[in-house]
Amino acid sequence: MIQAESSSPAPAERILDAARTRLAAGGFRDLTLRPLAEASGATVAALTYHFGSKGQLIERLVAIEREADAARHAAFAQRFADLPGLRPGAIAALLEAYLDEAAGPARVTSLIWCELLLAAVNDPEARSLIAPWITARRAFWRELFAGRVDDPAAWANAAMGYVTDETVHSLAQDGEADYRLMRRMTLERLAGRGDGLGLSDPAFFEAVVRRLDPALELPGPASREPFSGRAQSIALAAGEVIVARGAEGVTHRAVGERAEAPASSVAYHFRTRLDLLHAGLTVIYLVAQGRLTPPQGPVEAFVARGTISVALAAAREPELRPYAVDLRRLRGENLRRRLAERTGAEIDLCTAQCASIARLGATLLARAAGQDPPLGVVDWIVGRET
Repeated sequence: MIQAESSSPAPAERILDAARTRLAAGGFRDLTLRPLAEASGATVAALTYHFGSKGQLIERLVAIEREADAARHAAFAQRFADLPGLRPGAIAALLEAYLDEAAGPARVTSLIWCELLLAAVNDPEARSLIAPWITARRAFWRELFAGRVDDPAAWANAAMGYVTDETVHSLAQDGEADYRLMRRMTLERLAGRGDGLGLSDPAFFEAVVRRLDPALELPGPASREPFSGRAQSIALAAGEVIVARGAEGVTHRAVGERAEAPASSVAYHFRTRLDLLHAGLTVIYLVAQGRLTPPQGPVEAFVARGTISVALAAAREPELRPYAVDLRRLRGENLRRRLAERTGAEIDLCTAQCASIARLGATLLARAAGQDPPLGVVDWIVGRET
């Protein structure tokens, strides 16, 4: 008897599909060989036969994601090919469509892209995988703006930095109506519409932000020092864990190991995981305000990786969404204050939030590629408003 040909995917395809799902759902920590083999219905021996090692599997997976991402970007550009020029309204609408696609049909690829960016800051192997992907995306933005706006290179840099950070927030907050409203207003500011024009009226923007504000009491510039003694060393360790491993890595055991303290001592000072996460975020914010020296690395890289890690974790853990949106608000407020102190420029919160998103996205991209953050993104955005 002739057997019907099986329509089920080949073992290598099943393994890649399972790896893609696990990487998007839990990051690189979830991509261990035995659970991956079980999830794909294969054995560890079959996995190593097809891919050799975990590193080779990740390399293959990222190559496939890059190809799919390039095809998506080409299709996106083609939809706008007949638009000869990009006025502010068109730029805002185009970027909004891009973010909707990134958080919707391309959600899994977006999660993998963000995970790889964060890993590349400290991991040379991840950096080698993300570098050509970053190059391809930069080329997409340059080609999209070329011949359609004045200074297309500046537009491409600002847009790519902005969507890099904003994509993570869209993954976490996309179902929240007020978040989408706030995002539309910051997109208008990026596109170049001034105070009082369009949707992004300063008073209306602040009203929407207040509705989103979960009042988590992260430290403002005039607040008292929140920790002392043993609690401070544990909080510092929690901040380091967020930056090194992402928000998902924050556990009493992991923080205790970094603080050289038993987990029971960590739990005494910070009872729940959310308490511990709040402490780590407080440390990141004190660093951003210049009130605390980062335990490792440059300030910009520490803050960028820490805050984007929290937003990425919120895409998977809904209870973390308030922390992500509060960090977004506080970053804008902090940038507005620092600009006023440095240059005397007075900008509203909408412009400040827009500029902070573009700057942190640009910082993460540069650090992931092993480069210094580009200068001038904030000045370019703010300069069109003042």
